[in-house]
Amino acid sequence: MKIYHMIHLNPVSRPISSHVGKPMTAAIWILIALALSYSYPAIATGTEADALRRSGWWIDAITSNTSASHCTWPGISCDHSGSVAEINIPLGNCYGCWLRSNLSSMNFSLLPNLASLQVPNNFLVGIIPLQICAVPKLRHLNLSENYLTGELPLCLQNLTLLEVVDIHNNQITSPIPRELGNLKKLIHLDLSFNFLGGPIPPALANLRNLTNLYLQGNAFNGSIPHELGNLKKLIHLDLSFNSLDGPIPPALANLRNLTNLYLQGNAFNGSIPPGIGNLRKLAYLSMEENKFTGCIQCIY
Repeated sequence: MKIYHMIHLNPVSRPISSHVGKPMTAAIWILIALALSYSYPAIATGTEADALRRSGWWIDAITSNTSASHCTWPGISCDHSGSVAEINIPLGNCYGCWLRSNLSSMNFSLLPNLASLQVPNNFLVGIIPLQICAVPKLRHLNLSENYLTGELPLCLQNLTLLEVVDIHNNQITSPIPRELGNLKKLIHLDLSFNFLGGPIPPALANLRNLTNLYLQGNAFNGSIPHELGNLKKLIHLDLSFNSLDGPIPPALANLRNLTNLYLQGNAFNGSIPPGIGNLRKLAYLSMEENKFTGCIQCIY
């Protein structure tokens, strides 16, 4: 049974209007303002603690100890004001998640200062809730290797500070929203090994700071957007084991920082662009299991 605590914000025992005939002096207003200023931080911190407690991500032996701050719980880091800044729970160490906790059971709207949410391989189920988009300071999002279903929320575009999005190895079924191209600070995007489909949106080319793009092991179709050749900082590109077809766009030869390029297990056709041979930093290249024609030596 979940117990909800009522919090009363009125610092006086009766309404101010009951003080008939005696106007409030400036000194009294100052005292009330000071009282409220001390109450609000405590209320905010308590609300965050309740959100963590009700999530079910920690066992009762941890959450029932009311004398210990939630900032001392495993996987929780707080800022100097006592507000939750990080939830980083290592692989398989979510203390209550072995019960198959629901990701939506965390009320993310009550965690306004959360900058890092990393809960990989912790038996989380359910959809990615829209509430997660109400965390404006979020920079690192790692939900990988869980049992998440549903779609990638369009509202992720509102998390403009995101640098890392890792949702690989789940059961997400949707196209990639083109709105993800609005995440200008994104460095690492890993959506591999889900059930994502449809074409790869050209809008991903707007992620000019992207260094790692992993889309392998899905059901993407259509051709590789030539716009991806604008991702000049890209180091790792993995599009393997999808249903992509058409020719390899020559624009990929513009990715001069690539060290890893994996395109195997698709239905690409035509010849391999000779410019691929000019990618001097390339250390790993895999293109087998396609329908290429023409000469291979032409790229060297």
